[in-house]
Amino acid sequence: MIAQASHTFAIVDDDKRVLEGLRELLESVGYVAKTYRSPSAFLNSGELNTCDCVITDIKMEAMDGFELEQAVRGQEPGKPMILMTGRTDIEDRGYVGADDHRVFMRKPLNSQALLQAITRLLAFPR
Repeated sequence: MIAQASHTFAIVDDDKRVLEGLRELLESVGYVAKTYRSPSAFLNSGELNTCDCVITDIKMEAMDGFELEQAVRGQEPGKPMILMTGRTDIEDRGYVGADDHRVFMRKPLNSQALLQAITRLLAFPR
């Protein structure tokens, strides 16, 4: 699967291995991926308006993924987001609804499922 257009992703996770793995996966299909070790690093980067989608871990130290989502939605309500977690009590939601611009996915991520979710999110009008 090769990306049809060059979309830019912001990946936010405090695990360096996850950042590297996701960056490599996205770049291998033609996307641009920028990585951030914390939500504050991403929010302070000024890159929110230049990325097409935010992929973030839910469980992080100072600010979790839900708090990051609130900050993103405060500036860009329709920004597509993928929230990842290793928790088993959050149901996988690999779909996008009429007023929904986010997908929940469990770690470890299935590469094909992630790429399919990205395709659906990017196709959904903002």
